[in-house]
Order: sequence, then C-alpha cells, then structure tokens
Amino acid sequence: MFSWRKGIVAITGIVVAYLFFGAQVYAQATVKFPDKIFDVTKYAVSGTVGTASIQKAIDECTAAGGGTVVVPKGKYQIGPLIMKSNVRLELKKDATLVAINDVTAFTSTPETSQYAANGWVAFINARKASNMAIVGDGVIDGQGAFWWERYKQEQIVSGGRSGTNRPRLIYFTEVANVLFDGITLKNSMSFHLVTKRSSDITINNIQIDAPVDSPNTDGIDPMSTRNVLITNCTISCGDDHIAIKADGIDNAHPNASIENIRVTGCTFLAGRGLSIGSESLGGVVNVHAENNVFRGCMYGIRIKSPRGKGGEVRQVTYINNTMTDVETCFVFSGYYTGIPDDPVEAKKILDAGGFILGNQIYPNDADPAQPYVEKRTPYFHDITITNITCTGQNTNAGFVMGLPEKFLENIIFTNVKIQSQKGMLIRNATVTNKGLVITVREGAPFILQKNGVVK
Repeated sequence: MFSWRKGIVAITGIVVAYLFFGAQVYAQATVKFPDKIFDVTKYAVSGTVGTASIQKAIDECTAAGGGTVVVPKGKYQIGPLIMKSNVRLELKKDATLVAINDVTAFTSTPETSQYAANGWVAFINARKASNMAIVGDGVIDGQGAFWWERYKQEQIVSGGRSGTNRPRLIYFTEVANVLFDGITLKNSMSFHLVTKRSSDITINNIQIDAPVDSPNTDGIDPMSTRNVLITNCTISCGDDHIAIKADGIDNAHPNASIENIRVTGCTFLAGRGLSIGSESLGGVVNVHAENNVFRGCMYGIRIKSPRGKGGEVRQVTYINNTMTDVETCFVFSGYYTGIPDDPVEAKKILDAGGFILGNQIYPNDADPAQPYVEKRTPYFHDITITNITCTGQNTNAGFVMGLPEKFLENIIFTNVKIQSQKGMLIRNATVTNKGLVITVREGAPFILQKNGVVK
C-alpha cells in the first residue's frame, strides 16, 4: 500500500488522501478491505483452478462484504473475469493469469454487454463498482500475439480500415476508488489498462511490457476520468505509454470531461510517449507530469487531436522530466490525421509541402481555416514546460502546430535544453521562450511557419 498520507480526512467511511501541489489539489481515494481471505485454490474443480474458480472466489468475497482474493504461485489459463466492489485481488509472486486464445470467450453477449467495448469484453472487467484493488508481484498476460496476428490479417483484407477490433486487458468503466499496485501487465490484445468515466484511481509501481511493434498496445489510458495518480510505473509498449483522453462531452462535468491527472516518477521506454489525446472532446484540464524519464521513445511529450475529436486542453504542466534518444521530443498539434490509403492522395499532400511524422500526415501551412466548433475544435493553451533536458540522438526538437481557425496560445518553455538533429517547427502558435535552448545538428533551432511566433 501507499506510504504517503497527506491531509487525510474521513468521508462517509472512505479515507481520501489529498496531495497538494502548488495551488492544485489532487484527491486520490485509499481503498480499505476487511481481513477476510478467499484463496482461489479452495474453489478448484477437479484440482484445476479455472475461470469459474476465480470468479466464484470474487463473487463470494463481494457477497461477504469484501476482503482479499488470493491467487497463489502458478500459471492459470483463464477467460474473462468480472471484478466486484470491495474486492482486493492479490497475485502472489510467480502467479500469472494468462488469457486463453479464444475469440468466442471475449466476444460480447447480452449477459456481458454492459462490460464490453466495441463488442469485446476485456480480460479483467468492472462496471459501476467501487473500492477495489489489483495488487501483488504477479503477472497478467494477455497473450497478445494471437490477437495481433489476427488484427494484421484483418488489416490486409480491409485495406487498413478494420479498427482496433480486439479486447482490452483491463477495462474498468464507471468505477471509483480503485488501486493498482505492484503488478506486471504484459502483451495485451490492445490497450493494457483503461479506466473510463471513473474517479479516484491510483496506479502505482506497475510494469507494462509489450513489443514495440505490437499494434495499439497503449500502456495506461484514463478516459473521461477524474482524480488519477500514476506513479513509479515502467512502461514499454507499441503505442502511447499513457494516453489521457476525453472521449465525449460530459454534461455532469461541463468544465472538462477529464480532470486532475498526475503522472510522476515513471520510466518510459519503447513507445509513443506521454500523451493527451487523440480524443480531447469535452475538454482536458489540470494535468501535471513531474520527474519522469523517457529513454529510446518514438515520442516524448504529446498533446494531439484532430478536428472533430478535439476540444480545449488547458492548465497542463510538465516539470523536471528528462529525455534521452527520443525521436521527437515534443508534439503539440491540432492536426492528427492518418496517412491516406491512396498513395496518390498522400503524394499530393507531400508534393504541396506537407510532411509525414510517424503514422500521421500534416498539410502545408496554407491549409485553409475551417469553422471553429466549440468543444470539437482542438484548442490547447496554458501549457507550461519547465526544467526539462533532452539529450542524446534526438531527431526532432518538436512540433507546435495549431489550426488556422484556432491558434495554440500561452505555450511556455522555461529552462528547457534540447539537443536534436532538427529544430522546433511552429505554426499557428505562440511559444514563450524563457530559456528554451535548442542545439541542432542541421538547420535552424526554430522553424517558423505561418503564424508561428517565438517571444
């Protein structure tokens, strides 16, 4: 459990910890469980612990008012599980939950549709539950290779238009007061850990590991979730290390769909960065990232959304982070469009002065303004980047690109040192330089395109 305890108060039987940083307050719930043990081996059928055995232990635990479901050392090949309120699932050292390679088991049914996303249930699911934890030194293995190959074949047949079309590893929706601590997540079918429309989530000291070429294997995705602490995690994956997303307008929270996210002390290895987006629809506010390390990543820090899926992103702070050998250190962009399937169309954009970065294509700076739509047009402002070093074989210092219909504003770099092959491209945006030093191996440190300003 956590050692920090600052400003602890009791509220309706739940202990809530408030972390104070500057003027901002980050509330994180602290889970509490009765001292009752439910050992899954006691529920074995013919000596085998299967899906039904573990699910029965979870069900009896919640029915008894809560406690700890213990998974001892061993390898357990199972199908999807449903977590319940007041359950602490503890994976002992050398305990591994392994997802079975069975498409039918993960296909949504009328009975499981409430837990599903895009027609799939996850390996571990929860909905409308609270006071839960998944902890310990064990492993949750999605056996993703089976699903990645299936997805690649679908992409070939569909011409690259099949969508993600796979289960998540952990998918919790409409939950509150949840802790993930110490576990290892590996080889997810797609995203590893997703919380959606939830609150008071703490993710501490977990390891996430998937091959760099594994498709859509995001590490941690808080979606339209409030009050999230992510700390001391190590992530290596095939997509965003962390993707903070607002996937829709939330009438209950008109200020922002996702709010109060703190990421600290994490190490990001192979993967595509600490990101906000691509969905920012409904708004993102109050994100703080501090004392994180980026090594050998494709991207470092990103805020990215396309027209129609974007919104207002504000009050975002990055402080005391370090990057080494990162392909592109910073991306703040109101453009986020995939490369067209038609090579003729892609060539037309490139011949007109556009460019490709990763899997996205960007138009030239003559791109015409489109109507501004509040809560749907990407608009990023009040972003502060302080005390950051980017050293080693970095390729691009960064891209700061607003839309012609809505510029990026108040992007402040303070005491930031970047070594890179190429400089920072700025378009439809104003960057405030308070000690941003870019040392390039070719070209100029600042590449100012239309409406690009450094002051």
